[in-house]
Amino acid sequence: MITGAAAWLLAPAEPVSWVAPGLAVVALAGAIALSVWPSGPLSGAVSALRTLVVAILALVAAAALGFTAGQIRNLTVAQPAYVGADAAVRVEGWVVANDASDNGPRLRLLVQSIEGVDAPPRYVRVSVSEAGLLTAGRAARCRAVLGPPAGPMAPGAYDFARRAYFERLGATGFAFGRCRPIALDAPPDWLDRQRLYLAALRADLAAEIVSSAPGRGGAIAAALVTGDRSSIDADTNAALRDSGLGHLLSVSGIHMGVVGGLVFAMVVWTLSLISPIALRFPVKKIAAVVALVTLVAYFVLSGSSVPALRSLVMACVAFGAILLDRPAISMRGLALSAVIVVLLLPESVLEPGFQMSFAATMALVALFEMLKRAPHEPALPTPGPMIGAMQATTRGIGGVLLISLVAGIATDPFAIYHFQRFSIYSLPANLITAPIMSFLVAPAAAAAALLAPFGWSEIPLQIMASALDLVAAVGQTFGERPEAVRAVPRPPDEAFALCVAALLWACLWRGALRWGALPMFAASIWLYVSAPLPVMAFDADLRAIYARSDSGGERWSLIAAGGRSTYARDRLGSTLGLSPPLIERLAAPESCGEVSCVWPWQGRTFAFVRDEQGFANACVSGAIVLARIAAPAEFARECNTAALLDAHDLAARGGGYIYADADALRIERARTSGVNRPWTPRGVAQE
Repeated sequence: MITGAAAWLLAPAEPVSWVAPGLAVVALAGAIALSVWPSGPLSGAVSALRTLVVAILALVAAAALGFTAGQIRNLTVAQPAYVGADAAVRVEGWVVANDASDNGPRLRLLVQSIEGVDAPPRYVRVSVSEAGLLTAGRAARCRAVLGPPAGPMAPGAYDFARRAYFERLGATGFAFGRCRPIALDAPPDWLDRQRLYLAALRADLAAEIVSSAPGRGGAIAAALVTGDRSSIDADTNAALRDSGLGHLLSVSGIHMGVVGGLVFAMVVWTLSLISPIALRFPVKKIAAVVALVTLVAYFVLSGSSVPALRSLVMACVAFGAILLDRPAISMRGLALSAVIVVLLLPESVLEPGFQMSFAATMALVALFEMLKRAPHEPALPTPGPMIGAMQATTRGIGGVLLISLVAGIATDPFAIYHFQRFSIYSLPANLITAPIMSFLVAPAAAAAALLAPFGWSEIPLQIMASALDLVAAVGQTFGERPEAVRAVPRPPDEAFALCVAALLWACLWRGALRWGALPMFAASIWLYVSAPLPVMAFDADLRAIYARSDSGGERWSLIAAGGRSTYARDRLGSTLGLSPPLIERLAAPESCGEVSCVWPWQGRTFAFVRDEQGFANACVSGAIVLARIAAPAEFARECNTAALLDAHDLAARGGGYIYADADALRIERARTSGVNRPWTPRGVAQE
């Protein structure tokens, strides 16, 4: 099913609507018919062939079902595309969230109207200098320059436009001046009114938490409880991210697991102490129901994000298994969770969160099954309290170490593929913070929730914030080390696919068959280390151009645009395996001037043109020319350039890499010609 959903997302054009559903019905009917068709005794070979055909038909039906889920999801989120303009327009709507970033607040608006647009998108996101009084639930008016969400920065890079399409985020931009509060009637749709009410409730709760526990600990507490990260400062964000603790800021699996596990354990222990209840009622099932209700409430309160929904589905399957007297931790339960998530959110299969979450959980379930089947030594006489406590502590520490190691190994390939970086100190940082989160933060949060109706939540909130201050201090200690983050080049798709196949093989098979993953993993490593590096990389706006030195080594030059934002520079550099400190030290080629840069590379000429006067310097036969502006109509013909990538070409096809093959240069672009999907820019389809 995941493969089918991914095939729909990666298809260059919208497939015929009836093919996938028809294939699913035919393949499923064929599998069922072959399974139940009456027949006499079959020989071993014929029986095996029949089983193989049934399995293949079932797999085809599952892939077609995932493909169909993508088509249905597309119908539910479709909206008119927003083209955008260079001039500022008036935008009015209701604030539903503050998607704060390191560069400042970004208001997500439920749109009521956009000046000059008859059919505006459902949501827009506007960067502002400060949010002021515009908290969630309030109505606002902004003068903003808006455009469609940006696509991938480079070939294989993250496609924000695709994610925005499924979030119904039709436009992004920046505001001129401050957005102003205005008076607007409530939205006509009942669901929209409830969304705004919950958004306002979360904003008020976050403000109350920060007021009760000021400082970075209180800001992190507000993010954990409500999903509102706008109060966390940029330095804390960076330290937690670089130390491998950034996942703590996003309400996802670890938070759902801690909350659900804590509530389940508390209810089981409490009811087990009450003899009339413990002897007459299924205590574990009652605890599972209470934990499920608590998780649903936490999901709604924390902002109903996609990672939280994915984790909620997995938790519901686990607690549902307890209600049905089935194993709560099993591969079948994990597979059922994946099926439900793919049916509800097929677009998430290409998201890093989906892949890392299910990879870590699959590896841990496989570890649990291995330990459960391992032969156990005969019980020894009961030790004294001191020896027993030491043995229990040793087993607990060993278990935490093993769990963190297995989860890290399972998720590192995805982190390298999607982010081209991994945190050197992620394992020790998570080992230190895991008991803090489980034994200090979670109980304090539960106590605050229980005491809040009586007005006594301030003390447990301060305890929670103090514990989170410790977490932030751990992140700062590890994250600020100069070697904390290791940048690596992006692996080829083939190497990544082989690595994922090796992980699946190792987790799903049992016994000695698990070792069959080693050849696949070795092949993926060989493909990775033997993959060629580009000689040049550039983004769609030419805010950053990386050029390899003429000697063919690993030395790079950087031509970067001025301005405060370094996102394009840092993100593009990370795909090449360049760390932020190294990027800071890179310089432009010596031949760079105010209007153009022209530099040689192994007998070829590259040129970067900043304005019209620079085209004269770039007029070299066989040159590869990159220009921020549109080139004159006769430039490519008169100068006999090998390739001209000017403003029109960059707008249509985005950034790219230039590779040096045997005797020629090869250019790969972020958006290939002929791609026409609802989330791709309109200009690409006409190329």
